[in-house]
Amino acid sequence: MTWHRSRVDCLPAIIGLGVLAVLILWPPHRAFAWGTDDAALADEIATLLAVKPGGTVAEVGAGHGQMAIRMAQRVGPSGHVYASEIDPLRIAEIQQRARDAGLDNLTAVTATPTDSGLPAACCEAVYMIGVYHHLTNPTATDASIFRALKSGGRLLVDDFPPTLWLALFKVEGVPADRGGHGVPDQIVANELTGVGLIQVREVRRWHAGFFIRDNYCLLFAKPVDPATQR
Repeated sequence: MTWHRSRVDCLPAIIGLGVLAVLILWPPHRAFAWGTDDAALADEIATLLAVKPGGTVAEVGAGHGQMAIRMAQRVGPSGHVYASEIDPLRIAEIQQRARDAGLDNLTAVTATPTDSGLPAACCEAVYMIGVYHHLTNPTATDASIFRALKSGGRLLVDDFPPTLWLALFKVEGVPADRGGHGVPDQIVANELTGVGLIQVREVRRWHAGFFIRDNYCLLFAKPVDPATQR
């Protein structure tokens, strides 16, 4: 009995040491992000999407708005950021964050289960962080993102595959082919190319998120419309 109790009492310490070891040994070139706010992750997203001052960017599923604030600061006063979110309370929170940061180049827009809420041809770049696996109607939402991108615009999807330790945290209403909490990268690729986007790149083991899971990054582009190049 004493032996079993000792094992239970030592478990938190063992877990803590394991997490510490992961953090110490983690490759320095990989961003480590808890949630959707991380400076290194923001830099990587901006690089892959070629975000520059004066650009127009959108975040779908902006959550509490921290990353949208980072992007609004990056594009500067001559640029603009759209923060799309389905939760009215978070919409209000994003708006308050923008006011507190003294930013007037950030617009919070209300999404629905079938629409990102973004205006047509509004931006050169769109990104999603840990959001895609929550989409209950991905085809409709993907189509709305396609419309929101300008000719040649880019979409970045940061997400993670289903894992055993997340299996209990089911997302209600998502398509049955997800295989658990998360979404396989190939399904994301198939769905987004199905609405007309072109896959440009995939980065596996891109960065770690909650539960030390490994995320992937998929980059897509909207085909260039020759009429816009004249």
